[in-house]
Amino acid sequence: MKKKYLKTCISVLAVTAVLLSACGGPQQKNVGKTTMETAKLADSIRKKYNEKYEYADPIRGVARDERLKLKMGFDIMNAGFTEYTQIVNVYKDPELTYQIGSHFEWDEKTKELSVTPPRWSVGGIMSEGLDEDAPGYQAADSSLFDKGELNDWGNLPQYYMVQYVDLETGEKLEKPIVTVFTVDSEVKNAPRVTLGINEEGFPVFRWKKVPGAERYYVMSMTSSEKMGLSGDGWVEGETEGTEWIPESTAKFITYNVSEADRREPYVIEKYGEGNEAIPKDTEYETYYCVIAVSKDGTSALSNMFRETDIARKVPFTEEVKMSLNEEGSNYTQSFGEMPSYKWVTMCDGTLVQKLINYDFESAKEEKASWSGENIVKVPYKIDGTGFDGVVVVESYNTDTWKEELEKVRIRQEKLRNRAGAVTPEMKVEGETESEKEEKESSGESERKYEVTANSALSEYLAVNMLNANTSISLKEFPESADTDYLLDAWEEAVYQNPMVLGVTGASIANGGKTLHVKYDTKSEEIKKKQKEISKEAERVVDSIITDDMTELEKEMAINQYLCDTAEYDMDALENAEENDFAGVDAKFNDSFTPYGVLLNKTGVCSSYAGAFKLLAQQAGLECIVVTGNLDGELPHAWNKIKIDGEWRIVDSTNNDNELILNALLNLPDYAADKVLVEDERFVLDDKVKDYEAKSDDKEFYRIEGKFYEKNKIFEPLKNELKEEGIAVLRTDYTLSDKEFMKIAQEVVEGYGSGELGGYYWLGVIYLTDEEGREK
Repeated sequence: MKKKYLKTCISVLAVTAVLLSACGGPQQKNVGKTTMETAKLADSIRKKYNEKYEYADPIRGVARDERLKLKMGFDIMNAGFTEYTQIVNVYKDPELTYQIGSHFEWDEKTKELSVTPPRWSVGGIMSEGLDEDAPGYQAADSSLFDKGELNDWGNLPQYYMVQYVDLETGEKLEKPIVTVFTVDSEVKNAPRVTLGINEEGFPVFRWKKVPGAERYYVMSMTSSEKMGLSGDGWVEGETEGTEWIPESTAKFITYNVSEADRREPYVIEKYGEGNEAIPKDTEYETYYCVIAVSKDGTSALSNMFRETDIARKVPFTEEVKMSLNEEGSNYTQSFGEMPSYKWVTMCDGTLVQKLINYDFESAKEEKASWSGENIVKVPYKIDGTGFDGVVVVESYNTDTWKEELEKVRIRQEKLRNRAGAVTPEMKVEGETESEKEEKESSGESERKYEVTANSALSEYLAVNMLNANTSISLKEFPESADTDYLLDAWEEAVYQNPMVLGVTGASIANGGKTLHVKYDTKSEEIKKKQKEISKEAERVVDSIITDDMTELEKEMAINQYLCDTAEYDMDALENAEENDFAGVDAKFNDSFTPYGVLLNKTGVCSSYAGAFKLLAQQAGLECIVVTGNLDGELPHAWNKIKIDGEWRIVDSTNNDNELILNALLNLPDYAADKVLVEDERFVLDDKVKDYEAKSDDKEFYRIEGKFYEKNKIFEPLKNELKEEGIAVLRTDYTLSDKEFMKIAQEVVEGYGSGELGGYYWLGVIYLTDEEGREK
């Protein structure tokens, strides 16, 4: 039997970020106390970053077939260029990696270079399998609304034109100039899609109704390392509504060999030894998105979801052979042996443990047809999946079986993890009369707190939100015309700067020149609480950290302080559930910020993670906040911290566990990803890989001398039980039910007691006898 006490997180903001310096390493800046005008603030920040490009004002609403014309002031034909792309080029992605495939036309008379749409546009809709009455259907064409070669820029949300030379002189620019442009689609707004997982374990794509749209296509797009996104999208589903659920999860399978089958002899013979699932051998990645369609044409593509990320969250099959009893039998000898979890293979091949939801009200006693003896049947469903079954209890007291079953119900309820996130939304507002005039940032630009950022835009947004400004001018940052990048930078600014308090959402207005930010607290109160948090962080670090401590000792002291002084706020979690995670009552706001854990001594995981980062920074340690999911489905926040030059995972929320202490202290990614599934919101997308945690040499149980190989842990467990009555040791992170039961049985036989209680989680084994439990 295993038991897991995990405290999960709700974050009123589902955003996070990280800080890298201009020279490539994490950069944390102490900002002085001067107030600047918007332009001066932007300029002062830009100077800190070695940005590779300059950005021109964006071009909005380019016609689908429009040629972009560049006036040249030099003799282009005799300037030594061998390719037009040495002068200018158009790319699909903000990293400027994948060319769109434009053609070029030179007019000697006007001295204009025209940049055409590509020969083959990206993001069209394949017509195969669609009815002939589909909008834009033409029998002779392979895609809807086909406009022919060089006549359609396509349906990407934005494009990136890069100018490499001075158009007057032809001289190479020190920094290329990037112009972000958008295409004037027939349906003006693209859907903004959210992805959830329903109770049956199916992905659910949702979006709001788009004005002018008659139907929506859910498409899969392919991307390769060589070409990026290319070609038309394959229609996976269509609807006139605003939700789509696939008929099967099998389409999201991304593995050749699952983790459950990895140790099979035939697999070892073919692939060699190993524990991880083996992915499909393909050079392509698949992305899912939604496009809105009318009789006249389409919108741009929505935001995209990578298939591998979906696969990690979607269950595919129950691994019956890995159940507690032989061959996955659901027959048990007592109510106490009823399993708490079942092993499930996700669509990416990863094995996870899912809680069993027993239908206790439907439990019934009856005679077994094969023996005539009394049995109790208890139906169940595996949490977060459509998998169900019945557990049969064969040996029990017929007079007390309902009381014994009630104990199982209480046990399962204690094991249940409750979490969810209220995700702030960034949306595009229509332009109002009052917004037609450009607006400067409202409020102050005073720099008071340490800022973590990966880019000038991210730092600029952070400084403004640290001042609780509600209207932020974007005119000094033309790169913000790329709304995906703006969202990325905004999320980073919020999540990596825990002193940004109370942000609940943002909207792009004034033709993309202004970002309006919403807060749940008035600016005066925010600034008051910032000062209290800062003062408390200083006090705590002064009291628990000394100059002679190593980085590891400092980190462990901070983790222990939070475990000793803070409590998880279940009331805040329940309140969020009551509000369908659309928000929380004002009295719970602090439980989602560092104020909760540091001042009120109670909070949810975002409060723990934010407090941990602030204390680590105060102690001189590099630390980031990480966001993602607990057990692949529950929204959560934790930290990564750099100790002795290596990033390590630490989850102080769940290290505060009275039975299994510090199970998530200094873990590597490969161990923690069974439980903590990262998303990409906590840092700029192209920086995620910079924070990989690879080493477990500082893992808590290892440095405490309490880590043993599975074949060597029996004796240490037995000896610690005899000495203390309780034993808590760690072994392989992939410990299974059967391996745990084998170890526990060996300990029982060697210990000489037939009554041992025990749990295990992520390789940490907790065993106790009755006497030990009383201690």
